[in-house]
Amino acid sequence: MMDHERTEKELQEIFEEIQHSYKTVVDNALTLQGRTLELAQTLFENSAEKTHGTQARLEEMANQSRTQRQEFERLVRKSNEAYTKVLKAPTDEHHHKVAEAKADLEEASSS
Repeated sequence: MMDHERTEKELQEIFEEIQHSYKTVVDNALTLQGRTLELAQTLFENSAEKTHGTQARLEEMANQSRTQRQEFERLVRKSNEAYTKVLKAPTDEHHHKVAEAKADLEEASSS
């Protein structure tokens, strides 16, 4: 009986040690999981901040691009107007001179 009691006691100690080992393993796994979740949350928050910063920067760049495009379109429009004026100037001057000559002829004819 003593052997049987001793065996049971040894088995009980072994089971308790195994149980303690499992508890330690589970506690360590839960601690690691908690740290992993904290890391994931930190990365997500940092990523969200960076994403927000990146998004703000991209919006700023898009606004700058729109502004530059509007300025470029205005410049093209003004250049086109100036070019058209330069091209039409001889014709306009010619028409002006023709109109002056007609007016002079009409004035001379009516006199």
